[in-house]
Amino acid sequence: AGPPATVSAGVGGYNQAAVAACLCGFVASLAARRSSARRLNLRSSVSSLRVATLDIRAESESEELEAPLPGLARRTMDDVEVSISEVVPKISALKNQAELLRSGELKEVLAAMKELRKDELRGVFSEVDQLLCALVDAIDGLRDSALTIRKSELRQHFEQMDRDAKTWVNQAERAAVSSISDFAAEKNNVETMMEVHVVGLSHHRATVDVREKLAVPEVDWNRYAEELVEYSRTEHGYVVPEVAVLSTCNRFELYFSSPELKRVAAVECVHAFLRHKSGLSSEKLDNYLFTHSGEGATNHLFEVSSGLDSLVLGEAQILAQVKACHERCIEKVEEGSPADTYDGSGGKIVSKMLNAAIRMGKTVRTKTKIGKGSVSVSSAAVELMMAKSMCDLRKVSTNLNICILGAGKMSRLLLLALFSKNPDANVTVVNRNLANAQAILDDDMVGGRGGKNASVAPMSDMMDIVAKSDVVFAATSSKDPVLTAKDVEGRHKPVMLMDISVPRNIGYDCADVEKVFSYSVDDLKKVVEANAAKRQTEVVKAKKLITGEVQKFKLWQGSPGGGASFAGP
Repeated sequence: AGPPATVSAGVGGYNQAAVAACLCGFVASLAARRSSARRLNLRSSVSSLRVATLDIRAESESEELEAPLPGLARRTMDDVEVSISEVVPKISALKNQAELLRSGELKEVLAAMKELRKDELRGVFSEVDQLLCALVDAIDGLRDSALTIRKSELRQHFEQMDRDAKTWVNQAERAAVSSISDFAAEKNNVETMMEVHVVGLSHHRATVDVREKLAVPEVDWNRYAEELVEYSRTEHGYVVPEVAVLSTCNRFELYFSSPELKRVAAVECVHAFLRHKSGLSSEKLDNYLFTHSGEGATNHLFEVSSGLDSLVLGEAQILAQVKACHERCIEKVEEGSPADTYDGSGGKIVSKMLNAAIRMGKTVRTKTKIGKGSVSVSSAAVELMMAKSMCDLRKVSTNLNICILGAGKMSRLLLLALFSKNPDANVTVVNRNLANAQAILDDDMVGGRGGKNASVAPMSDMMDIVAKSDVVFAATSSKDPVLTAKDVEGRHKPVMLMDISVPRNIGYDCADVEKVFSYSVDDLKKVVEANAAKRQTEVVKAKKLITGEVQKFKLWQGSPGGGASFAGP
């Protein structure tokens, strides 16, 4: 009878606590009946209490529990009442705050919104939108300005870096040349004879765009040579004391001398100088340069003067250019000469070699038939015009209207070649100085071959004459193109442009214009090859003559008269 009574008493006590909790929850819900949200939360809390009570009841039925202490029911009731008394004031405070908000600030906002009409609201939002757009534009402008300033600063920074790098490379190259040369002023240093060298490029390997980066006008040959001599200066002397420049439309060559033991330093110095002047890197320039020393340099110069290395085999024009090179390298500035004139830098060895080359050129042309046929670039250009006239222009070469731009040596040779083929050719020589243009037409040799239909015109009429011409030969001394694509666009009849100048007188873009057929000195190679095939038997004879003269120069070079000296014992 003991255990059942104990269980019943425990269950009854907890039932009383549940009933009391329900009554208190009912009272709290009546107090907060106007706040539906808080009422639901309170009901949830009360339900939780009821669920907990039922769980306790279930556990009481499944387990045997010890009898509670006598005051347990009263203490549980007191705890519930305290919890409810703390919750009710908080709910009342939330209710009061909501009523104040509705009757205060929120009420004013709603009233103001009701008073505004739709069009006013639309205007307000439109102004806000405009302000936002203006703000976005201002931000974009600031960003673009910042980027522009940044790019300008970066560009200036990199340009300065590039200048500094070039200066450093130049100094490093000169230091390397100085160290290689090893000019030690030692008391017992043995002096050997001066050796000759040549460094350059030509039509054989270098295209026009590369050759024109190194091209030097004849009037500047001495200045260029002096710059190289100064460039080779070291604290113990000059690495390259003698220099002569030969620059034509098909070649650029530097003939120079140095002590025999300083050959490597001298060649490296010239290479560095050419990189400095052309702006080309070693990787780009060295592929086109050739170098010969000693007998190889002498043999090369003799072949050049004899026309064996020319674009047109056996041409006579190159011999005149070698003569000009010799005259320039021995030139001395007289008192009263212009400030921009310079002494020649040829010296004893280089000038002697050039003089021997001139004699060699004359000998080869006298004892062989190497100069028969077309013997100049100008003659080859005329042959190319005659070969292409029917194909490109659909006209017979004797009926062409021809324009020659420039009145220099090349133009004179063009006139000689033209009048040799067609004495009655219609030719107009365009030049800035009309007197010079008329002078080449009045030349005895030119006039003796033809020219009755020849005339002169100023450069101001150039475009009108070009528009009427079938063929235009460009042979000026200009460093920039005198004809570009925009000058020959929209022609109604085809035109042949023949550029025989270096640097170019006719722009690259002319070849892309419709009805324009543009040719440069590189295009003359086909004509040259055809003529060279006829002269190959004469080349063998010429080379035998050259070999003998090279040996004679070598003997002179090794004699005391050639500058060789030896230290005593």
